[in-house]
Amino acid sequence: MRLIAVRRAVQLLVVAGLCQLPWLNLAGWRGVNGSFFALDFLGIPFADPVGAAQVAAMGFLPAGRLLAGAVLSLCIALLLGRVFCSWGCPYGFLSELVYALRWRRSGTRMVVRQAFWGKILLLVLGLVAALGAGFPVLGVVSLPGELSLLPVFAWQGDDAWLLLGAAAVPLAALALEFATGRRLWCRLVCPQSVLLGLAAKCLPAAVPGLRIGWQATKCTCKGKAPCQLACSLDLNPRRKGGPDRQDCTHCGDCINACAGYGKALEWPAKNATGKKRIFFVDSL
Repeated sequence: MRLIAVRRAVQLLVVAGLCQLPWLNLAGWRGVNGSFFALDFLGIPFADPVGAAQVAAMGFLPAGRLLAGAVLSLCIALLLGRVFCSWGCPYGFLSELVYALRWRRSGTRMVVRQAFWGKILLLVLGLVAALGAGFPVLGVVSLPGELSLLPVFAWQGDDAWLLLGAAAVPLAALALEFATGRRLWCRLVCPQSVLLGLAAKCLPAAVPGLRIGWQATKCTCKGKAPCQLACSLDLNPRRKGGPDRQDCTHCGDCINACAGYGKALEWPAKNATGKKRIFFVDSL
């Protein structure tokens, strides 16, 4: 439970920070400014890799800080996986809350297969559309970016339609997820997760990085295990090397569920000598 509490605290801190950011910037504090499209954090640039890819698709060279921010975001995903999705993304936070509410009310789960290749196709179509339209069309469906702009639009207060427009897609996605009881956007649509997932997938097994490891000899579960039931993305952690890095967001829910069933899942894992290997998980 400690891991879940820490993650919820981080998510709340991110949301609260985004809500206060326009007023803090107005007061003269510039330690953090921007949005999740392009963010400056204590002088370090972070940027949405999809946004930079769209600029390149339109035939322009991304600005230096935009390009540097996108590369840095991909490097973080390479080493730590899609941690942004479960620790920093405001839509991911809201989606988890809606999922928990819907599941607890209905007690049902609808199984939907992962469609990572479908998300890749949507991303490619979006890049082609950006080339044809001459503007980054995928920005409309960048839910972390759109949500991070809501406080800015609310602070400006001079265009209610702009505010409603930025909130429309996230609200529609959340309504659909509540109706179905599944986290459909994150699993089947989100273009931002594609490049982050591909970067996470590229980490060689021998290179240290954040992974969830499964030790078959410790697993005492039969049938559909609690760890898989706990995963809101319906991933299967009980596989060689743990859940697939391109899909896993390292939320830690499976590890928490496994704690009472032999502790076969570890993050980080232990090597053959029993010593913990920080940010490295053995592929068993």
